[in-house]
Amino acid sequence: MDGYLYAIGGHDGITAMNTVERYDPKMNMWSKQVPMLTRRTRAVAAVLEGHLYVIGGNDGDMALSSVERYNPVDGTWSICAHMLCPRENAGCTIYLGHIYVAGGKDELNLKLCSAERFDPDTMRWSPVKRMRSKRDSMSLVVFNGALLAVGGSDGVTNLKTIEIYSHETNTWRHFGSMKSKHPGGRVVVLC
Repeated sequence: MDGYLYAIGGHDGITAMNTVERYDPKMNMWSKQVPMLTRRTRAVAAVLEGHLYVIGGNDGDMALSSVERYNPVDGTWSICAHMLCPRENAGCTIYLGHIYVAGGKDELNLKLCSAERFDPDTMRWSPVKRMRSKRDSMSLVVFNGALLAVGGSDGVTNLKTIEIYSHETNTWRHFGSMKSKHPGGRVVVLC
């Protein structure tokens, strides 16, 4: 965000962390920033309209539905509307001006096929049609203008399948399969 790299939260082996560090490539230096309001590990993050959103995760005891937003101009964190469902290890991306979050696992450690999106105009979450498969530790990416849910685990097996979301019909359909399963792996789009 703004030419900086942010490292947010995590786990130190004992507890979830709320620490935030920022890397300045011009100075080749990391610096501590104002900590998050909530300790989080296994959260997802997205940058939308100049703000950094940190979403869900686990506070060391249970999955979270809480969301907080960082304003880099004044260095403050604020609480946003909670997601509709607690989730950690979810997939997250920006698509059509909204934050989309899908999959992961809930506070009962159940794998999720649910998805939701955040509208920055209303500051509210709304449900999106459920994916066809439960997907924990999945990737959610935009590729060639389409929203893709890639891989993950359904709780029984690691998945190599990919689903594509249609915004117009609010439906997911099978898009294809990778050659191999990538348990715990991530997908990235190179621009």
